[in-house]
Amino acid sequence: IQGAESVEDAHEIMFFSLRHAATVTIKEMHAFGAQKNNKRATLVAAQFLHEELPIRIARRARELKKLPHDLGEMPSIVEVRKLYEESFFRLRRMPCPKTNQMEEEFTAMLDNMMTQHNSVQQIVASGLQELNDHLASETRAGLYNPTADYYDFGQFLDRFYLSRVGMRVLVGQHIMLHHPQEGFIGIIQSECQPAAVCKHAIDDARMICELSYGVAPEVTLLGATGMKLPYIPEHLHYIFFELIKNSMRAVVERHGPDAALPPVEVVFAEGIEDIAIKISDKGGGIPRSGMDRLWSYSFTTAGGTAEKIERNKAGDKRPVMAGFAHGLPLSRIHARA
Repeated sequence: IQGAESVEDAHEIMFFSLRHAATVTIKEMHAFGAQKNNKRATLVAAQFLHEELPIRIARRARELKKLPHDLGEMPSIVEVRKLYEESFFRLRRMPCPKTNQMEEEFTAMLDNMMTQHNSVQQIVASGLQELNDHLASETRAGLYNPTADYYDFGQFLDRFYLSRVGMRVLVGQHIMLHHPQEGFIGIIQSECQPAAVCKHAIDDARMICELSYGVAPEVTLLGATGMKLPYIPEHLHYIFFELIKNSMRAVVERHGPDAALPPVEVVFAEGIEDIAIKISDKGGGIPRSGMDRLWSYSFTTAGGTAEKIERNKAGDKRPVMAGFAHGLPLSRIHARA
């Protein structure tokens, strides 16, 4: 199945993109997945996804096509749009599951589709770099005015990634209901302990920091480290890993690898209605001049984004400490999803 190859295909995508996506909470997914009749639950969930996913995918595919300043025509963005269009038509051409066997075939297709979309974040980062190079060239030629022609790509990327994370949660939850794990309902851990997830993220961040600098600061956990709640540990791990990795880099670069490094602190606080987690370090903070761009997908204090993207595209899979400029904004997306 290819992308939109005809006017009829484009109209079909447009029709679905105009429909409203349903809102589903973690609490609802947890309660639904906990039903005793698992076969019936997974069949109903598959029927919901068969109806819901084309709407979400069509909205993103259409928005990718309509992007201004030729971003939609950047090779990497075209690749992502074609991938979304292909996924849309795979879903639309597959009959709505009516039996358990059809549901299993549908779930296998979703699993394959998830794998195909694994590289989307990296491809979008490449597309942004292509756009930056293109606009720099247009500016030098007098064809682009950064002030008059400004478009907030950050808002588009927030919508795109929030939708992407939401779809991956829905699909991942459905797939994992077929592979039950103790203590989990799908991908949701019934008694997720943030401090335990944080320790795993610290180990991962420490490994990359030591590969990059030879050392890594210690991380101290304080406060309500024993608290538990139903949550998706994968999301918590992403947030912890990105923020702690940033803190470790800042501490090492400010104090030097040969100095006594002050620890990074993670404080857990549990209230009646919500929880709060604070990560703090003595790495010198972010320059005031960069505060306005803190949540931008093109802002990084590490630098070298283009070089790191090219290395990754060339097959260099060594872990990167920082520089893709997606860590902070995507952490916020995972917190909001």
